[in-house]
Amino acid sequence: MNTINKLILLAGVSGCSSLAFSEEQLGDIFDNGSLDGNIRAYYNIREYEDRTDESAFSLGGALRAETGKVGPIKIGAGYYTAQDLGTNDDDPNKVNGRLGSDLEVLGEAYLKFDAGHTVATLGRQKVNTPFANSGDAFIIPFTFHGYSVTNKSLKDISFEANYLSKIKNRNSETFADVNSWTANRYGVAAPAGTGSMANLGAVYGAGPVNLEAWFTRLSGFFDTLYVNGSYSASISDSVKPFVGLQYAAQRESGDEILGRVNSSLYGVKFGTALGRSKVTLAYNSVTTEETAFRNGAFLAPFSYSTSPLYTNNMLQTLENVDAGEALKLTFNHSFSSKVKVKFSYATFDFDQAANREATDLDVTYALDQYLEGLSFRWRLEIVTSDVDSVEQVNHRFQTQFAF
Repeated sequence: MNTINKLILLAGVSGCSSLAFSEEQLGDIFDNGSLDGNIRAYYNIREYEDRTDESAFSLGGALRAETGKVGPIKIGAGYYTAQDLGTNDDDPNKVNGRLGSDLEVLGEAYLKFDAGHTVATLGRQKVNTPFANSGDAFIIPFTFHGYSVTNKSLKDISFEANYLSKIKNRNSETFADVNSWTANRYGVAAPAGTGSMANLGAVYGAGPVNLEAWFTRLSGFFDTLYVNGSYSASISDSVKPFVGLQYAAQRESGDEILGRVNSSLYGVKFGTALGRSKVTLAYNSVTTEETAFRNGAFLAPFSYSTSPLYTNNMLQTLENVDAGEALKLTFNHSFSSKVKVKFSYATFDFDQAANREATDLDVTYALDQYLEGLSFRWRLEIVTSDVDSVEQVNHRFQTQFAF
């Protein structure tokens, strides 16, 4: 039993044993608890120019439960499963393994200490920070093992601290040490011993202004400083322009497992809401550093296009690739409260890696007139390039019932 599990067991036993429960209090533990989840049917097709096409079906989802308070303590768990039901091709080269097959995992198992303005979570948990998040694009999300603390004592400001030691991939039943995960992601030898990711952040939001700042240390690898800000205005009920700026800097730290890390990322976006529509133009740039790891590329080891970079697409991103720049134009439109469409076109101009373009279409249709929580989503990305190995067409079809 590792240290975190020992602490959870000790805290749970001591917290519960110190209280004498009446029948009413015991009832509150369950009556004031929560139960939620989803059922997803998911089909993914990847068509390539220079290798075997892949496809996969999976049916699964999540069941999450959290008790009411036992003193200041809540207990939570999240069970996840993904099953292909024997529908996929017998040739593994034709199967997209990202969805998971015959997969069951206790992705969340935590103690939560709720003291009002301050909440501390210990154990397996979902995390929502810029560079460590659930990336919930398939059947099962990423979850992490560690500690998290949030504080909302000040008006309009929230503070968060995380210490994460393990990560569970979306198609895995096991949690991997963050050092091993990061080393494998970047193709270097895994360091001896265990590692961690420490994260400190502050988020401010009031009226038209939103600001956030984060500092992340990935032990033995590098440090990241990230700041982001946005401002929105209202010219009329239907015309609401906005602008955003972001900046990130990374430097090697600790054992410098990747060698020299020196990355600087800049971003700007602006646009406007126009009634039921919204238009956004975004730009990101990563400065070239020839003697740094991957030419100064911006590094996000736990992200698959799920970090807050303004120009991220479903598949294509500046993360982890190379120095360069990206430009993205996005159009959103709500035909009604049930039907929403997003269309985008992005170009990626890298210094050394192959340049590419990404055209995305994202359609969501709420089917709650038939069943509350039922929805359908189709996502399409077409990647074009002068290099065949980069090109692909990716379809993602999802039907979900959320409860």
